[in-house]
Amino acid sequence: MKNKRSFRSPVFFNPLDLPRMVVSPFRNRIQFLVETMLLSGTLARLAVAAAGVALVAVGLGLLAHVVAGPRNPVVGDPLGAVWWAFLRLTDPGYLGDDEGAWLRVISTLLTLLGYVLFMGVLVAVLAQGLNERIKRLERGLSPISARNHIILLGWSNRLPGIVHNLLLSEQRVKRFLRRLGAKRLRLVLLVEEVGPEHSAELRAHLGRNWRAGDIILRSGTALRLDHLQRVDYLRAAAIVLPAADRGSGKTAAQSDDAAIKTLIGISHSMRLAAPDRAPPLLVAELYDARKIPVALHTYRGPVEVVAGDEVVSRMIAQMVRHPHIGRVYRELLTLVSGNEIFARDCPPEWAGTSFWALAQAWDEALLIGVTRPAAGGVRPLLVPEADEALQAGDKLVYIARDWADGRVDEETLAAAKGAAAPGARRWPTPTGRPGPRGGARRRVLVLGWSRRVPALLAEFESYAQDEFEIVVGSRQPAGERQRAIAEYGQPLSRMRVRQEEVDYTVPERLAALEPMGFETVLVLASEVATSDEDADARSLVAHAVLRDLPGREVSGQGGGRRPRVIIELLDELNVALLSPEECEQLVSSKILGHILVQVALRRELNAVFQELFNSGETEIGFRAPADYGVGVSGEGGAGGDLTFAALQVRARAVGDVLLGVFKPGEVGTPTDGVYLNPVRASRWQFGAVDRLIVLSR
Repeated sequence: MKNKRSFRSPVFFNPLDLPRMVVSPFRNRIQFLVETMLLSGTLARLAVAAAGVALVAVGLGLLAHVVAGPRNPVVGDPLGAVWWAFLRLTDPGYLGDDEGAWLRVISTLLTLLGYVLFMGVLVAVLAQGLNERIKRLERGLSPISARNHIILLGWSNRLPGIVHNLLLSEQRVKRFLRRLGAKRLRLVLLVEEVGPEHSAELRAHLGRNWRAGDIILRSGTALRLDHLQRVDYLRAAAIVLPAADRGSGKTAAQSDDAAIKTLIGISHSMRLAAPDRAPPLLVAELYDARKIPVALHTYRGPVEVVAGDEVVSRMIAQMVRHPHIGRVYRELLTLVSGNEIFARDCPPEWAGTSFWALAQAWDEALLIGVTRPAAGGVRPLLVPEADEALQAGDKLVYIARDWADGRVDEETLAAAKGAAAPGARRWPTPTGRPGPRGGARRRVLVLGWSRRVPALLAEFESYAQDEFEIVVGSRQPAGERQRAIAEYGQPLSRMRVRQEEVDYTVPERLAALEPMGFETVLVLASEVATSDEDADARSLVAHAVLRDLPGREVSGQGGGRRPRVIIELLDELNVALLSPEECEQLVSSKILGHILVQVALRRELNAVFQELFNSGETEIGFRAPADYGVGVSGEGGAGGDLTFAALQVRARAVGDVLLGVFKPGEVGTPTDGVYLNPVRASRWQFGAVDRLIVLSR
């Protein structure tokens, strides 16, 4: 039996559908226009509401004119009737003035519609428009108008630290603004999508240094020029492009490629939009130092590139070779306290003045070199030759507690010329440098794998006087690690490297590596972790496991002693969780952030940092007092009690610049045993483990 279903066949025409078919297109058209206007913004919505008010006023006004008759003194005139309806629609106070049943009914209806249309809809539209405007402002989609501001591109976990560093560099910022002719520092942050969490994190990190009017957040990406126009990049004083962190989801190669693309885009747009305007200084951080030449050639304006992996690897290698040297780096490359590295212009009239005579004349700052204009940038001359004289265009590079300590007044110039005069008492001309220390056999256990390991191994390879045996333990497949080392392009012919696949946070697995047989255990921020927090958590667990392993009497470099432990951290707050007596820490993200800020404020410092913390001739290190003929207290010798000025003379005699004194026995005190740039008249006695902090070639 067939299933009977009632349906209307489309083949046959139903006359009853004719009115619907005629009316529907017009109704749909009107509905579509109204919807389009309602979605077009606040002004369009107000226009729709006004049209509704006008239609109601005209319709009901004419109706009142018809029902009351032309003789009615209130609504007898059609235009007067429309005005009467509009007044009742917008103001309910007229409700009791009308006479006649029909007018009162229409007046009541107008009053009710007035509450809905005129008051309800109008208030709703205005409130919604205001909310949308506030949300748009919070999202940072509106362009800014600024001049001589500093732009920070991209959000990362260390961006609040970079902002804090800029705000704390008050004197440097003032000099930076003075050079530009600006009155106040204004920071503009271009974040992929601004949210309330960004402002909250900045407020929490900056504390009382938070200034909402001077820190502007805008949404956008550095890869799109229309987003860069949103932060007025053409008129910026400097653009800082930090590398992406683990939480961004980008690999190191992707971060570098995005940075170079940004350089290309900015340079191209400026060539088209403002060919006669000088481009702003651009400071970019790249992970891979091999891509620096590409970055330098893609930007047509002043550009400085910081090779993050190379700088950190150099510091870690020095920490392996010089115990506790990280404490010196922390003072020089953070704003916590103590000394910093400064650069200032050398007055033109000082040209021809002896460099070492000026160094001898300064009492509160340590002159370590100059930067000199060269093709394509500047050339650093640190610990220059004995006959080096200042030239026009030089920048003086020095270590001091304050920029003003490096005085360039007439009194200092006179003292420098007096020190260089014939017969004056001056620092000795170097007669020779201490010979390199005897080659050391260093066994290093590296826990954790990161992209910095190939650069670190290349740094170890460059120390010809040392012999390294490296064991790398990580969950990363050994084959992948070996390929990364091979692709780095530095042959490792002088060291032995062994890869172990191991989860070093498990006590049994870590014990199998026999860490007590190594001189140094290096815990790196692992790339296996997906965020900075996870990386630090893994490093802290590794340290806890290593600390709880029982000591073992083994032969070899360990000699039954527990190894030195060096930990790379990414979050400064985690430093408080570690005891300085148990391990040395390097907060690499904070140091790199400091370098980016200082280079943005004084670009000549980038060449100085590259010379100090990249593979090169000049380095900061420790020397035993005996290298300068200084004896140990209680054992006789020439240095039982010497002033720092006398120690400077002895260091200069062998071609070094004395920076300070390190006393390991005072680690954990407020000074951490590091005394950089002490008072020249201060007197020093040395124990067997005390060292001198020097800058040498």
